[in-house]
Amino acid sequence: MIHIQTQLKIKDNTGVKKGQCIKIYKRKTGGIGDTILISVKSLRLNKKKKIKIIKGDLLKAFIIQTKYSTKNTIGNFIKFDENCVVILNNQDKLIGTRILGPITSEFRKKKNFKILSLSSNIL
Repeated sequence: MIHIQTQLKIKDNTGVKKGQCIKIYKRKTGGIGDTILISVKSLRLNKKKKIKIIKGDLLKAFIIQTKYSTKNTIGNFIKFDENCVVILNNQDKLIGTRILGPITSEFRKKKNFKILSLSSNIL
C-alpha cells in the first residue's frame, strides 16, 4: 500500500531516481496499477542526455511494484522488495522507453498492454 509521503523508486529510463507520493487518485491508498502524483527528489546525472525534468517537479506516475503483498491473477501472493513507479505525462502515456525489473500479470487484466510490452519480465 502506498500512502501520502511514501518514498518511491522510479523504474524507467527517464533520468529520475527517487520520488515522493503527494496524492493518490481515486482511493485513500494506492496499490499496483493505480495512478498517483509524485514530487521528484533526486535525478541521475547524464551529460549526454538533456533531461527536461528538474528536482521538485510534480509528475503523474503509475505504481508497478509494492512492498505490500497482493494476490496474483493465478492466486499466488506477490511481494516486492521496494515500492516502484513509472512516470507518465499529462495524457497518461509513458515518458520512458524501457521499464527496468519485473512486473505482475495484473496489467494484462487491466489492459495496460503498453507497460507489458516495455517490461523485461512478467510475473
